Amino acid sequence: MSSSDGSKANPGFSGHWVPPLARTLIRVVTASLRLRRVGFETLDSLEAEGKRVILAFFHGRQFILTGCLAGRKLSVMASLSRDGELQARTMAGFGFRVVRGSASRGAVRGLIGLMRLMRDGYNPTFAVDGPRGPIHEVKPGAVYLAKKAGVPVVPMASSASPAHIFRRAWDRYLLPLPFARGAAILGEPMHFDRDMSDDAVRKDCEALEKELLRLQESADRMVGLREP
Repeated sequence: MSSSDGSKANPGFSGHWVPPLARTLIRVVTASLRLRRVGFETLDSLEAEGKRVILAFFHGRQFILTGCLAGRKLSVMASLSRDGELQARTMAGFGFRVVRGSASRGAVRGLIGLMRLMRDGYNPTFAVDGPRGPIHEVKPGAVYLAKKAGVPVVPMASSASPAHIFRRAWDRYLLPLPFARGAAILGEPMHFDRDMSDDAVRKDCEALEKELLRLQESADRMVGLREP
């Protein structure tokens, strides 16, 4: 469910059937998985205490995470493109609040929208290497917002086997096959200081990137996925 900022609307295409179909696919396939969840008790505790966090994951691994997090008070950013509109409608169907913007267009407006939703109890959720990569390269949005708001970042990862991997897609999107082994992992909260300098933000992005890679490797091992 990734989007591209370069998409242009097709006057003859509404795509109204895409979001409900995507939601049904996510719900049905996720329910069929032999799924192992790790670390969700940490998020449960933080939510029960009324504490805000920012959730971060790599593009291409959101299928299982979306199913596992459905119904929680989360906010997401969707791009201003046609694909972003379809993504926004899909996510809204899971109870997530959606703001429009991306790293390349409407970024400031999007971050302000996420900050406002935090005050209403919604935890921002970022595909940190989006909207168009490079894959596994953390952009500063999630770290910047965490520093600004003074809240931790919770890294997330998922995997499944067998699964279809769209190898021609920049994010190598992973689509679990029904009844596959699945894993969804939430890491320990990462706390960043309020230093907003370029060097500090870059170092914190590198730390988050390293932890996300570690969690993804762990999730892949859990399900026996060996991606070439």
